[in-house]
Amino acid sequence: MTFGDWIQVVAVLAAVGASLVALRIASKDRQNAIKIAEDDRRNAASQARLLVELEAAKRLSILEARGGHTDPVVRKDMGAETLALIALLGPDRVPNMWQRRVTKTDKELRDFVADDSKEQFLRDAVEAERAVHDILRDLKHLNSPPAA
Repeated sequence: MTFGDWIQVVAVLAAVGASLVALRIASKDRQNAIKIAEDDRRNAASQARLLVELEAAKRLSILEARGGHTDPVVRKDMGAETLALIALLGPDRVPNMWQRRVTKTDKELRDFVADDSKEQFLRDAVEAERAVHDILRDLKHLNSPPAA
């Protein structure tokens, strides 16, 4: 082998080495891009959920500040909306309201829904409120960062 052949072999080995390094860098870059995208999606979902909770908290605050109504139909509507908003916000956001107005445990609420002796519209209302709370719980779990 001549000196020129050795130079060509070294050049080929250097090119192969550079290609391997470039592949490794590209792989790391792709992994970082995927992680950044996952974090961005999780943050966007969390922000969207917070905006929904903010709107619900604002509406609940308005209803509570009114202090009721003289018309019994409006009063019932306000009470129903208040309970739905409390269910949406959950015990983490409004613990005192949750404790005062949702006096039953999760199991007791589910048993109430299953009890055929209760009026259907009440069972439906409780089931809907439980669904709201369960969906929010699932969303929080879905958007929480994976365990390390």
